[in-house]
Amino acid sequence: MRCHPLTVFALFVLLAGSGGLAIADVRPALVAQNAHELRAGAIEYVAGHGEADFATANTAAWPWQPLKQPNLRKQPQGVWLRFTLHNATAPTGVWHLSLKWPVLDHVHVRLFYPTRGQWGPPMRAGDTVPMRERPRADHNFVYPLELRAGESAVVYMRVQSREMIALPLTVADETGFAATKIADVAMISLFFGGMLVILLYNCSLFVFTRDISYLLYVTYLLSALFYVLTITGFGQLFLWPNTPPFSHRFYGLSAALCFFTPLVFASHFLGIRRYGGWIWQVTLLLLYYWATVLLAILLAPALTRYLAIEVMALIHCGLTIAVTVTLWIRGNASARMLTLAWSALLFFTIAHLLALEGLLPLNAWTLNGQLIGMFTEFVLLSMALAERINHEREYRIQARNDALRTSEALAQERESRLRAQQQTLDLQMRANEVLEARVSERTRALEEAKRGLEQVNEQLTRMSITDALTQLSNRGHFDLMLDEEIRRAQRIERPLSVLLLDIDHFKQVNDTYGHPFGDECLRLVAATLKQHGQRAGDVVARYGGEEFVIALPGIDSRQASEQAERIRAAVAELRPVCGDDCLNLTVSIGVATLLPPAVRSSAQLLAAADAALYRAKRNGRNQALIAEPDEAI
Repeated sequence: MRCHPLTVFALFVLLAGSGGLAIADVRPALVAQNAHELRAGAIEYVAGHGEADFATANTAAWPWQPLKQPNLRKQPQGVWLRFTLHNATAPTGVWHLSLKWPVLDHVHVRLFYPTRGQWGPPMRAGDTVPMRERPRADHNFVYPLELRAGESAVVYMRVQSREMIALPLTVADETGFAATKIADVAMISLFFGGMLVILLYNCSLFVFTRDISYLLYVTYLLSALFYVLTITGFGQLFLWPNTPPFSHRFYGLSAALCFFTPLVFASHFLGIRRYGGWIWQVTLLLLYYWATVLLAILLAPALTRYLAIEVMALIHCGLTIAVTVTLWIRGNASARMLTLAWSALLFFTIAHLLALEGLLPLNAWTLNGQLIGMFTEFVLLSMALAERINHEREYRIQARNDALRTSEALAQERESRLRAQQQTLDLQMRANEVLEARVSERTRALEEAKRGLEQVNEQLTRMSITDALTQLSNRGHFDLMLDEEIRRAQRIERPLSVLLLDIDHFKQVNDTYGHPFGDECLRLVAATLKQHGQRAGDVVARYGGEEFVIALPGIDSRQASEQAERIRAAVAELRPVCGDDCLNLTVSIGVATLLPPAVRSSAQLLAAADAALYRAKRNGRNQALIAEPDEAI
């Protein structure tokens, strides 16, 4: 899903009305720029055969058919294309084949030279291909084609994409390619320059007016800029060139933001909530839906296939236009400007789609029609916001004048009644003073009671997660924190280690020296563990009796074993004294580690550490052992 909110709607309108259009037999030709000596044949295509190789495409008797329009819409199984090139007069040189639709997943290209019976090198590009692996670093998909003087070649292209397949192709020599790139960069620079001016202007308005509408509008504008960076390829070229897993997700994310952010902006700007009824219910439903889509794209992209996004996008466009038109009819002036802005975007988007359907010339203006419409939309929205400032200023002036007239009338009335009410006012002032004193006294009492309750609540909260004897986290709090750390380790694919410790022969300590001394030993061990668990994210807890547990995020089994050995040695040096006896305290430690992408629950991780702990006790105690694979149950 890589479409602006109105693109899907425009496509629906275009397809719905195509029955009444007489589509001429206009077959898209390969546009040659500064390459008059290069002759290009007609483009042919065949759908499917996604797993075939280039040799098969060259020899197999596939049902090739002429390409009649640049837009092949969705082709889940992919599509093959071929066309011939003939270098009539030019010397041996390199021409550049450009595919100006940089949102396709995979585009593989290879040349076959019939006279030589040889293949050129394979070349691949696509939004799932890192920039360093493409034939040429460019915002479009660019393939260098080498032809000798008087030589012909057949260009084979294999295109695969989950989205609409559009094929605006051009071929140019180095000079023509450079000129085209300059024109593309100039157009996108004008777009971003204009958008930057609008962005800074509305940011300054937000700073001066503190009106949240300007902040929401800026958020919408940033979402649109994010979307344009993705669909033009400039984002992958300059900002995320070698992160295809993320950039591939950016298309869906930016498009979803272009649904969600304008809806939030329009809801606040038009004051839809105060209208209530179906208008507010529809807006709220759409807000919840696109928030769900955004969360799914960020956290569980595989779930987006079940959300019927394309159908909902069409429904969204129809409902939002219905809402703005209804508010316009009800007299909302801002709704009028918003409807005009979206209509401008819709107009240029339809022109863009008509060019892809072969009904309009496919050139720099129609290919970038959506950018032109988007810029026009934001200019009109800025005018709507400016118009709102004028209305609010006029309203404030009127309100101030009304307030002045009311104040003058009240002053005259007050003056006429002042003498008669003087005595009453004096009595009222004394009563007010008494009341204020009582209120102040009651307020102080309430504030003191509130502070007391806050202190008690803070103490209760601390007690609910803290072991009273050792002042470490208790078992319940540790279990919650361990579940959270496991989820975080799975998400960021970093290891998570757990140390489970048990004081050796602790029952004999209690039986020999008494429980008070045993409690003192527990506190000494707890203080030692706390000193070895001071990293951000480390969790140290008393797990029960003489058992302690430590969670170490980002620590693998080797590092965890080293940390466990340091803890064991530190405990062995404690030597608590009871009377004339100096006690040798030792601990046995079990170490277990979660290594993503392996999936283990907190119970399984603790069970593995517990098995290693008991193995350490069986082996003689006073040692730290790492859990074996068969102990990870």
